Amino acid sequence: MAFQQREENMMWASVWHGPDDFRLEQRPSPACPPGWVLLQPELVGLCGTDLSIDAGHHGRARAPLVLGHEVVATVVDPRESNLAPGSRVALRPTLPCGECWPCRHGAPHTCRQLRLIGIDMDGGLAELAVAPAASLVPLSQQVPLTEAVLAEPLAVAIHAVERVGTVAGATVLVIGAGPIGILTGLVASSRGGRVLVSEPHAHRRGLAEDLGFETLDPARPLLDEVASLTDGVMSDVLFDCAAYPPLSAELSALVREHGSIVLVALYPDPTPLDLHAITFAEQAVLGSRVYTPDDLTAAVNFIDTGQLDLSRLPIGVFGLDDARGAVDAARRGAALKIAVQPTSVLSPRG
Repeated sequence: MAFQQREENMMWASVWHGPDDFRLEQRPSPACPPGWVLLQPELVGLCGTDLSIDAGHHGRARAPLVLGHEVVATVVDPRESNLAPGSRVALRPTLPCGECWPCRHGAPHTCRQLRLIGIDMDGGLAELAVAPAASLVPLSQQVPLTEAVLAEPLAVAIHAVERVGTVAGATVLVIGAGPIGILTGLVASSRGGRVLVSEPHAHRRGLAEDLGFETLDPARPLLDEVASLTDGVMSDVLFDCAAYPPLSAELSALVREHGSIVLVALYPDPTPLDLHAITFAEQAVLGSRVYTPDDLTAAVNFIDTGQLDLSRLPIGVFGLDDARGAVDAARRGAALKIAVQPTSVLSPRG
């Protein structure tokens, strides 16, 4: 179903105007600065950051704003880039300043002034969008969009696993079976790790079981469950993909001596850690922030080759006219990943 007639040089966009307020509006087509590319978003994933923005809890996002940073798109105007018109690309939405210490030393993803498309400037919930040519990674046209849209969160998972170095032969404990937790488990498993998953919600726990992970019984204390599955050794590596404050003080106890704790999800406030236990066990605590350009390239390669069989993951797709419904579905966990198709106004209901 096509959108109704729009004015010349205008486009349809779903615009966030504040908490619980999305509006389908006509907006001027975006200007394309030098070095940037004009895109037609094909599918845009929603994540916890988008839910935080919608609730008015994000520190930087300001209305009116076009959300959407998990973007798969078609190149409309490649400008001076080497991209071909009509090619499909995955977007790396990070916009580092290029001048601070991390930017000058090969870690722009930890830029001290890092900005993101879809948060600090308009993103993908529109018929047209713009992005730096250097931030686009070509994707196979043969890959289903519902798999291609996972490139950005998969890059987050890959970066988290890379923070450890290797998980081959390791017992890996993943806390939280949301999109990032599931993808982290898949990456760790593909690299030779034994994956245990802790998830209290039955639907997500069932998905983890269907994917071949060992899930923990939420009716039993988490420490007891991990101990029973590891002969008391505990996990070698823990990926915290939930950022659940009541659990933070127990993270050290869930990991063996000389093990690693990787903080993947973002805690909103200062949170207790048992630094005494971490010191005595000589454990490593590693932060993991978004991902590097190489991580996104690796994610696209995983998707293009089908190595992780992402077709097993449930994806819910909504039209651009129902961004409100898409956000609500994401908030209640109607599917592992909820996405918006900006070229369609056909939306599922209920």
